[in-house]
Parts: sequence; structure tokens; C-alpha cells
Amino acid sequence: MKKIIFLLMITLFLIPLFLAPLVSAHCPLCTAGAAVGVGFARAYGVDDSIVGLFLGALVISTALWFNKWLKKRVNFPFQEFLIVIISFLLITVPFYYKGLIIDFEMVKSMPESHGIIGLGVFGLAKFGVDKLLFGMILGSLVIWGVFRFSDHITKKRGKRLFDYQGLIFMLVALVILSGVLYLITKV
Repeated sequence: MKKIIFLLMITLFLIPLFLAPLVSAHCPLCTAGAAVGVGFARAYGVDDSIVGLFLGALVISTALWFNKWLKKRVNFPFQEFLIVIISFLLITVPFYYKGLIIDFEMVKSMPESHGIIGLGVFGLAKFGVDKLLFGMILGSLVIWGVFRFSDHITKKRGKRLFDYQGLIFMLVALVILSGVLYLITKV
């Protein structure tokens, strides 16, 4: 029943996205979508690695949105990269100190509890990488790449392939990655 309610809530959230007026990529809509996804997933007991994917998407969409706004006022070398790193740290450091991201030594001592199947699939158990942190890193890197890919297509063609191209690419990437991580963690 929880899964049905979760899917219904996500569907009700996505419908307005397709009815909204056309806007620029990296907008607050992307950020809000990632935040709502994280809230629902955590509330319904979704694995931390999958929640981390959505947090990574939140970090990147917020950073790119802020960077776009800031570029209108000031532009300096490596601006996007620095904003992404700062945004990532602004989420991960408080999560670590609040205990949401488990200490590396704890993960190494109990990988079956805190690691993604001990992260043995990826060979990371010996490094003590927490599931939530792993998902955040993976989600950040992939979604940043997805947005860069979307921007590349738009630049090369002179226009987008379709409306909401960046948002749809992000959602498809998150669904695929979530499915892969779900299969890995349920094995």
C-alpha cells in the first residue's frame, strides 16, 4: 500500500511539470523535484544509496541553477566547478555531523549494514564508503554529466530536441540508476 501511495504522489507531482510554461534549464523546478523525491523516498524506507542519487541530483541542479544566476553578475575561472564542490560540501558536511552519513571506520567495521552489499561489487568496502555518500557522489557525477550532455546537444543543434530536455534526461538517468541500485541492494 505504501508503494502505491508513493507512486501516486510522484505521479501527482510530475503532472504539473508537463503543464508548466517553458522555462530555462537548471531552474528551481528541477531543484524542487529532487527535494520532493528525496523526502518521499526517505519516508518510505527506500535504500540510502537510491536516496543519495536524488540528493546528488539536488546538489547539481541547485549548483547549476545558482551558477546560471551568478554568471549574469560575475564570471570567473572554474566557477561552475567551485559552485558544485561548495554545494556538495554544504550538504555532505552537515549530514556527516548529524550522523546521516556514517563514519568511514563504522562502515568498514559493519559493511553489511552501512555499505552497498558491503560495496564489494565496487571494491569500495575497504575504503568505508557509506551508502548515502556513495549515492550522492554517483548521482552528482551522473546528473552533472547528463546536464552537460543536454547542453552539448542544444549547442550543437542550436535548439533542444524537445521541451524540458534537461529535466527529462535527468529523470531518465535517475530512474535507470535507481533501478540498477535497487537490483544491487536487493540481491
